[in-house]
Amino acid sequence: MLKSLRKLSLRKLSLRKLSLRKLSLRKTIHYQPLENFLTVRARKVLSLAAKEASARGHDRVTAGHLLEGLARLNDGVAVMTLSSLGIDVDVTRSRAAGADLSRITDLARQEAAELGHRYIGTEHLLLGLIHEDAEVFGVSLQQARAQVIKVLHGDAP
Repeated sequence: MLKSLRKLSLRKLSLRKLSLRKLSLRKTIHYQPLENFLTVRARKVLSLAAKEASARGHDRVTAGHLLEGLARLNDGVAVMTLSSLGIDVDVTRSRAAGADLSRITDLARQEAAELGHRYIGTEHLLLGLIHEDAEVFGVSLQQARAQVIKVLHGDAP
């Protein structure tokens, strides 16, 4: 009986520590400049999205431009996730809404923190896009998040 109480107490303590770590990570990732957390591929995608917006004469970068950046990069966890879900980026980008990039990057930060990641990669940008407009992709945020985790662990086809 005493052993089972100790195990239960240790389990509660572990969960509490995990919750505190996630809270700390969430604060860190939200209150520091985005550039501090972006992976090389995520930087490249954002750069390609900005170039696409500029080339089209748009004064702001939107979800459509970000999808164009992902399609042009054609590399990274986001592209592998979309592919493993059977989603064609070329078809999807034509239906993408005009959600502002700052909103999507805020959602990407949130997704990174929720997954316990200390970086923002293409997968987090993708989850931000899906969080903003899941209908465009035809999958739920939960499905996409689960698939991202499978791709990161090497379990995706």
